[in-house]
Amino acid sequence: MKRRLIQITALLLSATVLFGCAKKDASEASSDKSETSVESSVETETETSFEAQHKTETKTIHVDKGYLPQVIKKEITYVQKEKDGEWEEESSVIKNWGWDEDFIIVDTTWYMETEDALKLCPQLDPSLYSGKEANLYLHFNEDLDIKKVGVESDPDGTEKLVMNISMTAKAIFTCDGQSQYIGDISILKCEAYEDGTTITTLDFGQGESTLISLDVKQVSWEDFLKALPSDVDPVMVESITYISDISFADLPSFPVTSACLSDGKWDPKITKTKYGQNISPDLSWEKVEGASRYMIFMIDGEWLHMDVFTEETSLSEGSLHGNDAGARFVGPYPPFGTHTYSVFVFAVKAEPGEVKYLFDGGGNDINKIFEAVNTDKDGNTGNVLAYGRLDGNYTHQN
Repeated sequence: MKRRLIQITALLLSATVLFGCAKKDASEASSDKSETSVESSVETETETSFEAQHKTETKTIHVDKGYLPQVIKKEITYVQKEKDGEWEEESSVIKNWGWDEDFIIVDTTWYMETEDALKLCPQLDPSLYSGKEANLYLHFNEDLDIKKVGVESDPDGTEKLVMNISMTAKAIFTCDGQSQYIGDISILKCEAYEDGTTITTLDFGQGESTLISLDVKQVSWEDFLKALPSDVDPVMVESITYISDISFADLPSFPVTSACLSDGKWDPKITKTKYGQNISPDLSWEKVEGASRYMIFMIDGEWLHMDVFTEETSLSEGSLHGNDAGARFVGPYPPFGTHTYSVFVFAVKAEPGEVKYLFDGGGNDINKIFEAVNTDKDGNTGNVLAYGRLDGNYTHQN
C-alpha cells in the first residue's frame, strides 16, 4: 500500500512539471500544493499503518466430560491483526496432558446410554443391535496397573492422551429389554480426547473390542447392584474371592442358615478385626437321610477359616474354641476389598480318609477338599450324599 502511494505521488509531481509551467506563479503555487499533498499523504499513511501483534500465554484446561477428567496445559499463541482489534488464537502446543490428581478411577461406577447400540460398542452384530437403544453400567475394580502414558496423534493429526493399562471391570449391558451381566472384563487401553470422548480397548473374553463414550455420568455402586439381572447373585458381583466353579454342583443340595448373616453380609462381630470379636457364627441345616456326620468348612477363595466335623445339624454362636482339627474357627480379616466367606457343609455316609488342607492359610481348593471328603477311609468314593452352601461378604475397613 505504501509503495502504491509513493508511485501515485510521483505521477502527480511529473504532471505538475509537464503541464504547470505556463505561469511561474501558478507553477510555484501548484508545486507548493503538490508538496503539501505529498507530506499529508505520507503522514496519514504512517498514522494508519499497523503491524500484526503476537503474544503467547500458558493456559490450563479442565475437561470434566467422560469418565476420565483431564487437565491439559497449553502454550497458546494469539494474534491481533488490527489496531485495538480482538486477539485471536493462532496456534497452540500441548505442554502437559494428564488427569486431575484428585481423581481416582478405581472402584468407581459409570453409566452411559445411546440411541444406537453400535455407537456404544461398534463390534456388536449390526443385524441385532443397529438402531436400538442401549445403556451400560461400567464398574472399575481396584487392580489398576498403569503401563505407559503419553500424548499421541490420530492419522488426521488429532491429539489424544493414551494410557496403556492393566485393569479389570464389571459391566451390565441392556438393550432391547434384555440385560446381561459381564464380569472379569480386561481393560487394556484408554484414549481420551479434549472434548471428553473416551475410547476404551477391552476384552470381554472373546478378543479385543472398543467402547466409545462421551455423555457419561458417575453413579453409585448401589445403582449398579440395582441394575443387575434378577438371576445374578449380588454377593458374587461384589466380591473379589467368590468361588463360582465347584465340581460337585450336580449333587443334591440343602439350605444352610445363620443369624449372623443378613442381606448377604456377615455380622462384623464374627471378624478378626478391631470391629469384631472373632466368634464363630451360628449355623443350622436339616438332617440328610443316610448321613452319619457333617464336615463343615468356611473358605475365602483359598484361605480356610473353619473346619468342623460333627454329627449335629447345627452349631451355636461362639461354640468353636481352641486349635484342635475339626473344631476350629478364625474370623474374616480381608486385607483389602470385599471378600466372600463361603460355608460348605458336606453330608457324608462314613468317616472319610485323609483330608489335607491348611487352616488359616492359603493354597486350599474346595474342589480338592471335596474329593478327599468324598472318599471314605476304606477308599470308596461317593461318600458325600449332599452339600449345603452359605455365602456372605465382608469388606475391609480401615
